[in-house]
Amino acid sequence: MGGPSRRSLLAAALAAPWRVQAEGLVRETRELFGSPCQLLAPRPVAGALSCWARLGELNAQWNAWKPGTLGRVNDALRAGRWAEPPADLAALLRLAQRAERDSAGLFNAGLGALVGAWGFHADRLDERPAPAAAWLQRWRAAPPSLALLEWRAGRVRSTHPALQLDLGGIAKGWALDEALDTLQRQGVRDALLDLGGNLAAFGQGADGPWRIGLRNPFGAGLLATLQTHGREAVVTSGTYERWRRLPDGRLATHVLDPAAAQPAQALASVTVVHASAAWADAAATALLVAGPARWQALAARLGLDQVLVVGADGRARAHGRLAQRLTFVDEAVQRDLRIV
Repeated sequence: MGGPSRRSLLAAALAAPWRVQAEGLVRETRELFGSPCQLLAPRPVAGALSCWARLGELNAQWNAWKPGTLGRVNDALRAGRWAEPPADLAALLRLAQRAERDSAGLFNAGLGALVGAWGFHADRLDERPAPAAAWLQRWRAAPPSLALLEWRAGRVRSTHPALQLDLGGIAKGWALDEALDTLQRQGVRDALLDLGGNLAAFGQGADGPWRIGLRNPFGAGLLATLQTHGREAVVTSGTYERWRRLPDGRLATHVLDPAAAQPAQALASVTVVHASAAWADAAATALLVAGPARWQALAARLGLDQVLVVGADGRARAHGRLAQRLTFVDEAVQRDLRIV
């Protein structure tokens, strides 16, 4: 059994009555990255087909558990052979290395084997047991790291046999940045792109700035809304996004702590607003893993000043710069909000 996919959704597309709020917008929808994806604009978007084609290519080639470019690179890494990733994938891996280094390993795109062991490489999640304790102990004793990748003249290999790439915590953000770059090069002035809940926008909607809704991690509906400023991304990582039930009745969420080799469940959701969707994507994952005691220090280390965190207790914490932009749907949450 699995939970809903990641959704920090456009308020115009969710909040009732959505048909009225979405008036004047041209909407195109595709199924990509395991979720419904939307491109919205006040007028038809020139180059939309080529944009969707590129996103479809990335979706197909960068899936860690299906045939494609990333799968071939993983095969080579597992065998200790040199791989030659295409330039875009190589650049993404370099960024993932930086995110791992700057997050002190809380973001780690080399934990594909751990993701598979917990059963999150399947499209349809089942009630399989947790990985064996002995397997998890071996992982904790020597966890893979992208720092162990060796680069030479555009080729890469791994010195750790268990290192397997899984870009689920950064690939959507990278794809968003590339898609928006493409649209702006083609002269598009206003657009919002939603890749399964990772959002990025520039310009404005039909009647003013884009208004984005942040999902309530504890149920249906929205927690808050905010208006975008220029070009920026709004990315949310949450324990409600994708989960499976263990045979003993416990829930295991898909965001994993690389060091503990366990699901990270101390926070309900983390939202990051940043100019780079890729950096926001990786950061939201790392902050969720960091948990209540460490997220604030990590946000500063990652250069973030617009973060909203919702704890497992339902209480919200936010940077002051972001808090003043939020309009909370639930007055109780706003009343208990702590500004950091």
